[in-house]
Amino acid sequence: MEITPLDPHDDAALASFHAAYLAADTFERPHAAPWQLVEMRADLTKPCTGESFQPCVGTVDGAVVAAGMLVLPLKDNKDLSIVRLWVPPQHRGRGYGSTMLDHLVAESERAGRHQLVAEAHVPYDAPEDGRGHADTDFAYARGWSFDMCDIVRVLPLPLEDGLLDRLGADAAPYHRDYELRQFQGRVPDDLVDAFGELVGSLMVEAPSGEVALEREVLDAERIRADEAVMEAAGRVKYTTVALDGDGTPVAYTELVVPHNDPGAVFQWGTLVAPEHRGHRLGMATKVVNLRWVLAEAPERDRVYTMNAEVNDAMIGINEMLGFRAVERHVSLHRKLG
Repeated sequence: MEITPLDPHDDAALASFHAAYLAADTFERPHAAPWQLVEMRADLTKPCTGESFQPCVGTVDGAVVAAGMLVLPLKDNKDLSIVRLWVPPQHRGRGYGSTMLDHLVAESERAGRHQLVAEAHVPYDAPEDGRGHADTDFAYARGWSFDMCDIVRVLPLPLEDGLLDRLGADAAPYHRDYELRQFQGRVPDDLVDAFGELVGSLMVEAPSGEVALEREVLDAERIRADEAVMEAAGRVKYTTVALDGDGTPVAYTELVVPHNDPGAVFQWGTLVAPEHRGHRLGMATKVVNLRWVLAEAPERDRVYTMNAEVNDAMIGINEMLGFRAVERHVSLHRKLG
């Protein structure tokens, strides 16, 4: 197998890379929600100030038999390498995955990264660490360790009549001192700096297992670059924030509607700053945001979310909204040096 860097500006090469990724990512996963080709193209070709994407392909006689990628943070977590590896099912069992993984580990070390993380999806009824599943066992046999488990949940749409009204009314008495503000797409200029501070703290406030993570640097430059990628990918982001008495964002939630995946909605980040917890701002922002998206995109039939298995507070909110567990997302790590 020959491993070469992928030129994401080469449409044919990118299509072959995406096809290999898609075949691997959706194999035996009824609830998979893969990147569409247009989304991958935007992520890999548009300028990004926060991360460096380094995709590569493994070929045999010109055919792609493995795909890999490193995602290297540039503004924070500079010892971290996020490792992605996909082998289509028809090419497994021939050593291509092992060869590609060795290459990605070596490239991570060459980039000065010593803390490596990866992921695998396994059925919900699998053990927490995913043992007994081909993807996780592959990693464990090659020196990787279990880090933590997230649970993928899906909310079927439409919702039960009156559900959002009831949940919103129950939360309302607790957050009267806060203003809820909404925006679609671009973060308003008057909020962008404080919003970036809040969202950047998600990396350290959310459960993160054994891997030591730093707060993300989400400055205005990075936020605007990410917004350009979102637009090119055909994704529309709906955000609701809670503002304290000084007008500072202290809680937020995001839903993303992808034009190229017509049934899906994706729940992205949700966070309440620690000093403002206990006011049901998580439920309040989620209810308002979900109501907004359902009014704007009534044709959507499901919402995806993912939470650490130990994040009881957010899981409780999601279950009240009607989310049900469908899959485990196993995080793996390896330390170099």
